[in-house]
Amino acid sequence: RIIAVDVEKVQRAKELLGSMQRRTTFMQLLGPGDDESVNKADSDLMLLHNKFSINSNILGNNVMSGETVEEENGEEISEDLCQVAFEEDRWHSFFPGFEILNTPFASDMIENRKCVELSVLQICERKLKAYLLNGVRCFMLNLFEGTQRDNQVLMVKLREAEISVSKEFGFPVVSTIVAKLSPRYQYTGALSSQFLQNGIKFIELEKGYKLNLTVNREYSDRCSMNNIYVNARFLLGDVQEFDFILIGEEIQLVVQCVCADHLNCCVASGGKLYAHMPVMFPGRCHRFHVSYEELEDLTFAREVGINVVVSNIVGTPAYLQNLEEAMAAMHCDGLRLYARVVLNEIQGCDGELNWSIKGYDGFLVELTAPTMVPDIMHLCPSAECFMQLAYGSKKPILFDPGYIDEQKLRVDPAHYFYTFYYPDKFVVPCQHKNQTRYFSLLQDAIFQQIAPVALANIPYCDHSHTGADSLAHAVVTASLEVHGVAIVVIGVTTRMVQKIAHFRPQATILFVSHLRSAEDYVSLYYNVTMLSYRTKFIMSHQRNIFRMAIYALAYLIKRKIAKQSDQVILLYNNEEGTSFPERYLVYKVDTVHFALHMAETLFPMAKDEKNSLRDIDAP
Repeated sequence: RIIAVDVEKVQRAKELLGSMQRRTTFMQLLGPGDDESVNKADSDLMLLHNKFSINSNILGNNVMSGETVEEENGEEISEDLCQVAFEEDRWHSFFPGFEILNTPFASDMIENRKCVELSVLQICERKLKAYLLNGVRCFMLNLFEGTQRDNQVLMVKLREAEISVSKEFGFPVVSTIVAKLSPRYQYTGALSSQFLQNGIKFIELEKGYKLNLTVNREYSDRCSMNNIYVNARFLLGDVQEFDFILIGEEIQLVVQCVCADHLNCCVASGGKLYAHMPVMFPGRCHRFHVSYEELEDLTFAREVGINVVVSNIVGTPAYLQNLEEAMAAMHCDGLRLYARVVLNEIQGCDGELNWSIKGYDGFLVELTAPTMVPDIMHLCPSAECFMQLAYGSKKPILFDPGYIDEQKLRVDPAHYFYTFYYPDKFVVPCQHKNQTRYFSLLQDAIFQQIAPVALANIPYCDHSHTGADSLAHAVVTASLEVHGVAIVVIGVTTRMVQKIAHFRPQATILFVSHLRSAEDYVSLYYNVTMLSYRTKFIMSHQRNIFRMAIYALAYLIKRKIAKQSDQVILLYNNEEGTSFPERYLVYKVDTVHFALHMAETLFPMAKDEKNSLRDIDAP
């Protein structure tokens, strides 16, 4: 429980800030009489205040009072000039309608489709805020590297960066964290940072050299000639003196002494030690049972609030059952379990991995390094069938295009859909080896060409019981026809977001919900951004939908995602008591009177009832 203390404190600060931002937004949109909670905590609104944020006026005017916006040279003035941040004021309004980002690097066109892999081996803290500012909402931790404390500190830094960016935006910022579990099979740890800084990629072990093979995770990211980490704590009890242990294909160690947390060994056959090399223990060791490191990682994820974990391999149905039983025993059965798949290693035509589509909640798809560089990415029919079934099941697919980005692998046009269309997120390292952005440019160009064709030509069948698939298909089609800039989904569950993301709309999907648990996984879906909206006050269904709609529009306008006369798709529950959105409308954005338009458009009424929403929300 001690592990989660710092994370809970930061999470509590995020919720407090989000509540203050919601109150401030509605006080500016609907007046101080709309939410009585403003009067209860008037002084608290200045807590966590950022001097570089514009808090005096959310959109520069009171939209419900009908105040006109001043015009100067045909341009709208959306902020009080006395309250404009320094970064905008110094440009003397030469670039109206644009925002100056304080980021060390420019953003890609697919930032919201990235999943940034963080590592304790690299300095990632400085880039966390820049990634969030650029639109990244998905991050990945490798729990095999570093200690639990190291990963906890990295996670706290990410949550603190969310708070910092949230204060600049004026709206809540939430992201999803995915944790990669330690492998069940045995591997060595990463080399010490001293070797990496000097450009040394391996250690030469000579015959007769004595060293320690340790299971202490303190050495998982700092292997050296004297101490080599291996994830084999449960196996030490089965190891005996004079046993042989193999590392890779060359190195052989002879056990001289068995201790509580390490083995004193002597090098019987030397060789080159790289990071993450496979280790082979004697046959009497139970190598295929759930490892101690897996249980540690599951417990860590549960305590710090990580909702998604990735198994190192797909395994077999028996492997999956064994892992699920271990998760249930550790009270981690509520976590979403993904599997890592090496796509171009799948062989044959028998669909050997088709069973995993129903067993796992999502997939991390990777590629193996080619033997000849460059080479064409070859996929067997089983690999193609796996990707088709994974996409058809509407489960998130995280794709690591590292070798394609390094131009070691080339994609055949026949495999464009498997590489550029089916994946929801593309995994990128925190520290880029090069800044060419080859894959980002390639993916964006190809996706723009194949997405409309795929929506029109892919065979479509409504498998839902409520017609939700047809509604999602209609929403995406409408967004393409009117060139919508955003699709706003107001709902209780994430099922509609999942269905809309399945059709790969080019517009941003903004999910507005009070569901706390959705923050932990909804950003894994294609092009989804979550806007948290939580309130303790009970109100009518129509008023609640109205407030969530204008809150979402205020966010889109403030972030300059939607501008005057842009088209936005709104999807919401028309009938009270339903948890599934069943109605959508296309709204032409009016940056001044959008709140008034929402009151009249969301729920059409008779003339004598037309002003009921306005009357109840009037200041």
